[in-house]
Amino acid sequence: MPATRPAPHPHFSGWRVCSFAVLTQALAIGFTLGAVGLFAAPLAADFGMTATQFGFGVSGFSLVMNLSMPVIGNALDRGSIRRVMAIGAIVLSGSLALLSFASALWQIGVLFCVGCSVGMAMLGPMASSTAMANWFDRLRGRALGIANAGGPLGPFLIVPIAGIALAEYGWRPTVLGFAAAAFLIGVPASLFGMIDRPDEVDQFPDGEESDAPDLGGDEAAAETADGWDTRSVLRSRDFWLMAIAVGPFGAQGIVFGANAIPFLTHHGASAQAAAFAPVPMSVGAIVGPLLFGSLADRIHPRLLFMGLSAVICVCFAILSTGPAYYPSLALFVVCGLIGGSMMPVYGALIGRLFGVEAFGQVMGLGALVGLPVITATPILFGAAFDATGDYATGLLGLVAALAFAIVLFGLLSSGPARRAGN
Repeated sequence: MPATRPAPHPHFSGWRVCSFAVLTQALAIGFTLGAVGLFAAPLAADFGMTATQFGFGVSGFSLVMNLSMPVIGNALDRGSIRRVMAIGAIVLSGSLALLSFASALWQIGVLFCVGCSVGMAMLGPMASSTAMANWFDRLRGRALGIANAGGPLGPFLIVPIAGIALAEYGWRPTVLGFAAAAFLIGVPASLFGMIDRPDEVDQFPDGEESDAPDLGGDEAAAETADGWDTRSVLRSRDFWLMAIAVGPFGAQGIVFGANAIPFLTHHGASAQAAAFAPVPMSVGAIVGPLLFGSLADRIHPRLLFMGLSAVICVCFAILSTGPAYYPSLALFVVCGLIGGSMMPVYGALIGRLFGVEAFGQVMGLGALVGLPVITATPILFGAAFDATGDYATGLLGLVAALAFAIVLFGLLSSGPARRAGN
């Protein structure tokens, strides 16, 4: 006779924690990578910054962020998530405040690439995703999807307001306003909105307590989490398959997000028409986590990744032919939808393979493994355009990389990750 699912806790706090995760992700991304493009022209006017220097700044931000993630991930697993997030909000706020008073371009580079990137890594998606993994089991994918919708939602809301402030007051007061908001909203949201784990308030994942043993895969996954340290993770075949496969998937989002506007202008769109490109991509990126996060509760995340990678391959193949403006915008919606789904599906995959206790550590180490791909892909994509004068070669290169990722996802275990020697 099938076991009856227990009633949820009448005052389950998990969804409240999830709502604060949306807020902190919106702040972390909206005040950094989401808005950085607004400041390229003002910094060029004040400091003579070139497009190449701007590109190196964005790459430097990603480099430092990914290098810091293994340390931050370990701290999230072993310590207090809300304390890590609050410190991140303080670091981000302080770096932005100092940046608003910078008198040289190198100072802006150091503050953005080091201070802002570390603050964002501590406050942003990895921290809130770790909290969602702790608070949810059966509904983990849905919770991760909702929380990670905050990432694209932040720029969607913050960038238009920042654009008005930039025109009215200039870049320094605008960045100082970012700093004030990061501190006044980010610190209280982290300390008082986030709760590390349900047992801290005498609750259970999903708000459900059951005296009967769960014979499903989640219990097996939880058992495998015991004893996962850095060495055992790095010796796991499934970790390497997953981390290498996720690299191209993450890189395609960065590359195409940065090149969507130039792609449209290259194919004949006016500057004003091309500037609309982020809108359909943002809409897709907000819907994607909500849709595919929930699907990750029903479909194995490795299968979802394979399907998502296949769809984005088709989109890139069509875009390589240079379609007209409106068909391109329709494909941009799909690109945003799939790119935005990465974090919830990735989080669900880590939880399925490695359990909850090693969640932050696995995500941090995975970021380190994927760093060469994340760093090299934008450079190779740009070089392909310079060599051919067209985006087709670069887009087809992304298709080849994602096809390889599909093979790796297919080799992952369908159950808990295999330990070395098993």
